[in-house]
Amino acid sequence: MRVSNKYLAVAYAAVFLSLPLGCGGGAADGPPQQDDLESRRPGESLDALEARWKRGIQDKPTGITSTVELSGSSLVLTTRGQAQVDAPGVLVPAPVFPNNQRCIFLTNAQVGAQTGLLVLEGPQIQFTAGTLGSVDVSSATAHTQPPSGGTTPVVGLTTQDNTTGSNPTATFPEDWSGTDKSLFFSDAAVIQASNLTLTGFTRGLLITATGNTPITGSVTVASADRLYWDAKSVIQVATSTVQSPAFALGGQVETGSLASPELAASTQPPSMIKGKEAQVTLRPGNVKSQGSFQLTQAVTQQGAMLLPADVELAHDTAPVTVKKDQRVLIPVVFREKTLKGDAVLSELQVTGTGKDAVSVPLDQVETYLDSLWATAGQAGMGAPFLAITLAPLSPFIALGEALSCLFTTCPRAFPIWMERGKVERFHIIVQGKLPPGTYEATVTLVGHNSTAQAIPVHFTVTE
Repeated sequence: MRVSNKYLAVAYAAVFLSLPLGCGGGAADGPPQQDDLESRRPGESLDALEARWKRGIQDKPTGITSTVELSGSSLVLTTRGQAQVDAPGVLVPAPVFPNNQRCIFLTNAQVGAQTGLLVLEGPQIQFTAGTLGSVDVSSATAHTQPPSGGTTPVVGLTTQDNTTGSNPTATFPEDWSGTDKSLFFSDAAVIQASNLTLTGFTRGLLITATGNTPITGSVTVASADRLYWDAKSVIQVATSTVQSPAFALGGQVETGSLASPELAASTQPPSMIKGKEAQVTLRPGNVKSQGSFQLTQAVTQQGAMLLPADVELAHDTAPVTVKKDQRVLIPVVFREKTLKGDAVLSELQVTGTGKDAVSVPLDQVETYLDSLWATAGQAGMGAPFLAITLAPLSPFIALGEALSCLFTTCPRAFPIWMERGKVERFHIIVQGKLPPGTYEATVTLVGHNSTAQAIPVHFTVTE
């Protein structure tokens, strides 16, 4: 499987998250109480406050019930969802290597009386009958322009690799040189293929334990459980309904509406929405929710956040002492109080005499939201929501700091996009990088859709 920057970043984060934090903040204990959502009580510890706030929102719904229908020349849905994919459609493999080799691999493929690894090559492979079944998808695009080489607009589905373990291996004939490398670097998609008829491939091969069988013209696959191909490959269908536990939707929106009993009517459609528990149907140039979903944030055509948020912080104000060239972590508990809309960070400011020694690690956003920005940017979509920065506003952790996390407590990061109702903590990092003395600083978190929060920091640097 390809070792991309995405996988490296996830693995790196997993190392951080696996380390003991040593600062409390465990799961809430006991059933919710009437006053669990109060602000911090006099003398209450941060651990007790965090547990109480978490207990207070247990099992409470988040977001607002909404429906949406949008039209535009180019619309993108990114998610960790599933789509039922039936014939007719087209598999468009992307080339794994610069030699433009385009392959698909179907594992445990039953072809007639034989079962093995089915390998097909070709720039476009049609499936004219049967089904791929429920397929994990990471994105779906609904363009009004036909794809390159096509004559009819289609919906493009990009698959999601949710599998574990290594890719399968096989022995290929000499005239299939390089195909084994394509398989090694491919990404997998779980499928439930049934009576699937494939045509349009330039050549094919069925590899079994007893030998290899050339495949020409067309092939019918009674069943297969995984599809391996390049991550940029696309499934093209006329329409698709995507089941999305969580999603982001946006692009070049021209008309449409977002409706909710909790929203005032608007004459302008949003350019981006973010939500959960949705069933979204895409057709070329159009997306529509089937029934309602829980909206958690939206961006207007002018680039403003549609749902307000209410962020509350709690921190200890006692001065801290840090030895020269060492560090101290100051914990801060935060929450989003409305339980309806995500809070979005606009700017992080550090001021005061000790500002050069004070920093705050910032977290990344969810993969599907980050993917929407990347996909829209690559397609040249000038949507207003692209003005909302997703990249960290300051480095998460410098390399030396990251390495020190392997031996000490790793700072927790503040989320750039804070989920509605979220209760967590982050750390302010104070480093002994200034001459001995007493300093002060103010950390200010400026929100796109919430009131700015200021945290005073008093510290002394000693030898």
